[in-house]
Amino acid sequence: MDVKTSVGELKDLVRNFVAAREWESFHSSKHLAMSIAIEAAELMEHFQWTDADEGQVLLADAEKKLEVTDELADILIYCLAFANQADIDISSAIKSKLDRNEFRFPSIQK
Repeated sequence: MDVKTSVGELKDLVRNFVAAREWESFHSSKHLAMSIAIEAAELMEHFQWTDADEGQVLLADAEKKLEVTDELADILIYCLAFANQADIDISSAIKSKLDRNEFRFPSIQK
């Protein structure tokens, strides 16, 4: 599904979900940024006391992977809501940031 769904479509889904519940007044930059951080912390909790190998074992458990997937979805939903609220073109922002990172972190592959 990732291959077939555009960022714009996802932004529209989030925008429509928020509008249908009349949540726009609650979606300030501050509140959305805080929500992103809170959801990221909830994702981190799943891996808090694991090493890298244990993290992979955790993801092999279908129930745990679903919980992790839900947390990641929450993070992305809030990121898309933030982009909607702040009128940020995510595709352009990511491409621009990766271009700048090319200079900061040159590839070790030749």
